[in-house]
Amino acid sequence: MTALVVCAALAAAPPEPLFRDQDRVVFLGDSITVLHTWTRLVELAVRLRHPEWTLTFINAGVGGNTAEDALARLDVDVLAHRPTVVFVNFGMNDASFPDGSPGADFQRNMTALLDRLEAAKVRRVVWLDPTPFDTSTGPPGPFNRRRVERLSTFVTWVKETGAARGLTVVPVHDAVTRAIAAWKAAKRTENLIPDRIHPGPVLHGVMAAETLAAVGFDVAPARVTVPASAALDGGVGLEFELLGVPPPLPFVLPLADARVLDSRSLVSLASLTVAVTGLPPKQRYRVRAGTVEVGRFTGAQLGQGVEVMQAAVPRIAPGPERADLSLCEATAGHPWANDVSCVFNLLFGKDQLRITMRHEKTRGLPDSVPGYLEKLAALQTEWIEAVDRDVERRIRALRARPHRLAIDLEAPADAGPR
Repeated sequence: MTALVVCAALAAAPPEPLFRDQDRVVFLGDSITVLHTWTRLVELAVRLRHPEWTLTFINAGVGGNTAEDALARLDVDVLAHRPTVVFVNFGMNDASFPDGSPGADFQRNMTALLDRLEAAKVRRVVWLDPTPFDTSTGPPGPFNRRRVERLSTFVTWVKETGAARGLTVVPVHDAVTRAIAAWKAAKRTENLIPDRIHPGPVLHGVMAAETLAAVGFDVAPARVTVPASAALDGGVGLEFELLGVPPPLPFVLPLADARVLDSRSLVSLASLTVAVTGLPPKQRYRVRAGTVEVGRFTGAQLGQGVEVMQAAVPRIAPGPERADLSLCEATAGHPWANDVSCVFNLLFGKDQLRITMRHEKTRGLPDSVPGYLEKLAALQTEWIEAVDRDVERRIRALRARPHRLAIDLEAPADAGPR
């Protein structure tokens, strides 16, 4: 079969997001941040949509931390990196401290933290309100009932204070709560917050999507229209090379499952609709993305547009296993799902390197040779920056690879629907 290659381009460029070329982004938070999941998905989206940019992303989450702890380590873990954008997420641990203790004073500590970031002239501060404590999987008890009440108070205060300061506030508490309710209403049995505190990977996808939408990232579903030709009437297939289309971002679930979570941003980011005009309306066609069959459609359906990501299953490493970089060279499978899986795994490896080189791991080493620790720190920084640049290079090469949609005749024009 001879394939006809047709290039497709967007009608208009997406609006400029919060992020810019040369940005240095720091994620400051507790164990929900240090899981490196919602943060990695945000980085993935920005890097994959803007491979031409040079960027630095640093995860400064520490498990068990409160806003008070963040204040104590702000200079070393955040300001030392000269950030242009800082994401902040605290509250879960603050809500568990007894009344009157320093760690419990969320409002005072967060006010001081935000003042420090403003004084440091960080260009943008993005504030995620606290995620919910899940009380639906067992008796809450008095301690956890109090935690839930305090988290609710924190959420209200974050929204009011963020608005008064002119900050971007991401309502992840509401988004995660809606997602859990919708998931259960759909009779899905997987527990999305297994330990009642830490959102699982699915909810991290919701958090990332809602964060991107809140900061002005283009979360509109990608759509492109391409013309067909008479080639199909002669039994010759068509192959479209979709150039200039913003890559869809199926984060942690196939599109059908993502729709259950009541997160419009999550679904929109994962979507890519392709309309093929000029085909006989009653003729049926088989559509493939890469080597994956998307479905079988009539010419009329193709003219209206079909979702080519419905068969895409992202293969993302959910835990500490070794990243699967073979996906970066894959020629089989769904090309856009392969892209997301490749970049996630590239960033997974980069994050593991950063984790092993955090400053507290060398803080207690004896400086037996004057200047040795400073040289070690400089070497670590150079190494990490080299890995960042290698990630950028590989993503640029990834975006330049073919992303093809193929259409073949399925049956004669008078065949009935299946």
